[in-house]
Amino acid sequence: MATVTPSNDISYFQPIIRGIQNVGSAQILYRYNYKSGDKYYLPIPSNFAVGPEGQTSIDCQEDGIPVAGFRLDSEFLRANPQIASAFTIPVLGGGGVSLTNNNRTGTLNLACTRVAAPNIFSTEHVAEMVSEGSNNMSGIGVTKDKDGNDQHYWDFVTLAQLQQGQDGGDSYGAQITIKFGFCGTTVTVTFEGCTIATVDPLGMSGNDAVNYGVAVNYLNWKLQYSAIDSKTGKLEGAYWGGGKSNL
Repeated sequence: MATVTPSNDISYFQPIIRGIQNVGSAQILYRYNYKSGDKYYLPIPSNFAVGPEGQTSIDCQEDGIPVAGFRLDSEFLRANPQIASAFTIPVLGGGGVSLTNNNRTGTLNLACTRVAAPNIFSTEHVAEMVSEGSNNMSGIGVTKDKDGNDQHYWDFVTLAQLQQGQDGGDSYGAQITIKFGFCGTTVTVTFEGCTIATVDPLGMSGNDAVNYGVAVNYLNWKLQYSAIDSKTGKLEGAYWGGGKSNL
């Protein structure tokens, strides 16, 4: 009988995988890139009537505003690259030439649905989903973050339609950020130069929530791993690839 040693037993080299991810903890942030002063705004197109009379824009905040309305009954988000990162051309004799690139453009495909009527009364939180106060509407409305502060959410379908309908066309683009926890680390993927490729104007259904398929083209994406101090709950540092930044 052969002796099992690390050199002839392949199972010896296989690690035990312990990946843990809370699938319901993802946060998606949206920021339109039009900047006036020190603030970012999404202008309201002239063919949309959203908010009080005279309301012309939505404050998107520097880090982006939280958005909701993503279906969980199937895959709700996937980023597809525009082109392959490597091409191989076979040549006579059995070899080949490999061509590589670092092109980072692509398309975000999101399965969305309307989750609330937007707030059309408040100038401060126009288009925000509301569920409390005198102007009660259905929606998740105001929730609390981990520090007890109000956390406002916006309907992503509404924002996508407003960006796609910009007067004269969209010449600024947006930034979309996805954050989720994985193995005790916060993973942040940021998509830059986002423009709306397609968004359905309207969908209606009977006993179902209509799927608004939104396709977003992006020009670049970045990946960040953030370490969390177990005692303070704050970021120790942010890691972009192999480098550390002081975020």
